[in-house]
Amino acid sequence: MRSTSKGRRQFINNLGMGIVAVGMSNTSSFAFSPKSKALKKRSVEVGFITDLHHGYCADAQERLEVFIKEASSRKLDFIIQGGDFCHPIAEAQECMDLWNSYQGEKYHVLGNHDMDKGSKKEAMDFFGMESNYYSFDKGDFHFVVLDGNYISKDGKYVDYGHANFYIEQANRSLVNPEQIEWLRQDLEKTNKQTIIFSHQAFDEIWDGWSSPSRFAVRKVIDDANNSTGFQKVIGCFCGHHHVDDHSYINKVHYFQMNSASYYYVGEGYGSDGSRATYKDAIFAFITLDPSGEITIEGKKSSFKEPTPSQKNHPDAPRLSASISDRKVSF
Repeated sequence: MRSTSKGRRQFINNLGMGIVAVGMSNTSSFAFSPKSKALKKRSVEVGFITDLHHGYCADAQERLEVFIKEASSRKLDFIIQGGDFCHPIAEAQECMDLWNSYQGEKYHVLGNHDMDKGSKKEAMDFFGMESNYYSFDKGDFHFVVLDGNYISKDGKYVDYGHANFYIEQANRSLVNPEQIEWLRQDLEKTNKQTIIFSHQAFDEIWDGWSSPSRFAVRKVIDDANNSTGFQKVIGCFCGHHHVDDHSYINKVHYFQMNSASYYYVGEGYGSDGSRATYKDAIFAFITLDPSGEITIEGKKSSFKEPTPSQKNHPDAPRLSASISDRKVSF
């Protein structure tokens, strides 16, 4: 979709720690402060779920049913899944049918495990994705979906496919250079404030498994923010890591969104094999208010027993079976 509004003046950044068609027209209108009551626009409401792991978690279909039912009961602008959704195989058709039963707009992010039993192209076709990375507009906001599912092999960037990503961390979870340049151009073209969705993290997650491409992505984000009179990229949302966390880097909010299903604790620590399973489906509803606030309404649950604490898992104090409610300013 093509933007027709001029950029906003920069907000006063208030750190609250507790807390997809590409291209733009050259048409512009007046700049305005989003906090001006006379010009206040409608908030954008998003339903977000990630790391469902259909085909790996026995009750994934039931968890998705809970999300679709609640999302359908709300007046949302769109829903989006953050990757590791299902495999592109016949057994997962029930998952896609349920997802597609949602009557509103819906979007996909590719996750590494979506390519466990097929190629990236097969996963995209199964999901109905025309591109593995893309952008779109909704209301006063611009949304970008990135693909961090590349490995480095013999000096080339290679698509994930058929579980080829089980290699050293430095050579996987990569964003290819062509996509980095596309992101730079996409952010140059939009005059809207932007949210980025990805599977892998671009901040500094405590377990050390952030994307090795995070510095290149953050440089593009910082350059976009420093070249305008307003904060162009305001937030990034990811899944993949199955944690509940938030960080703030160069005036950009980075949200780690928890899995719908479980945390991988390894053999001997889980309530279901190597999985510390959540009692309930975990997902969130995100409100983007043009006046300058991001609000996350997260679902709360608890671990099935035996819990990571009961199993004396070394990271138990950091683990959560919920997505925290948060309200931050931009």
